[in-house]
Amino acid sequence: MSVVVRRADLVAEAEEITKLLVDYMTTAQQQLLTTFGIKDAPTDVSGMRASLQEYGDPSKVLLVAEDSSGTLVGVAGLRVIEPGVVEVKRMYVVPECRGLHVGSRLLDCLLGEAARMGASTVRLDTARFMVDAQRLYRSRGFAERKPYQQTEIPQHLQQYWIFFERGIGPAEER
Repeated sequence: MSVVVRRADLVAEAEEITKLLVDYMTTAQQQLLTTFGIKDAPTDVSGMRASLQEYGDPSKVLLVAEDSSGTLVGVAGLRVIEPGVVEVKRMYVVPECRGLHVGSRLLDCLLGEAARMGASTVRLDTARFMVDAQRLYRSRGFAERKPYQQTEIPQHLQQYWIFFERGIGPAEER
């Protein structure tokens, strides 16, 4: 499958990106309930769409993966959380494209963006049930760490997440 990873068009692709993000959040909430018996608040679709505009800020990046038919099949964000430190956010690949290295391509492009932004550290969080994502992060040099202050994961849910970090250098700019 031919996939291009590029910066998102936050206006023209808002509906399609929102759908990907809602699918991601809904799937994660269902898995959280199934795996840990935890019911989270329902996904706020209008809030999700409104939050896309935040990625127009220079301290944030939103990438999409687009297949050869022009359909968006993945999304991943990056935000500065403190000087020199960025966080990967909302990395998601549609189920039918998993195992085709779309997530790897998104993550590699995010690491390049992090280097261009001058970051020295990249952090992220992932739910404990997201085993394939954890494998990908470890393959790219991420190591487990304690929860970090800027995480959006509420403290009462942090035991169900794994937090990762890795260093980054200018050589990783692509």
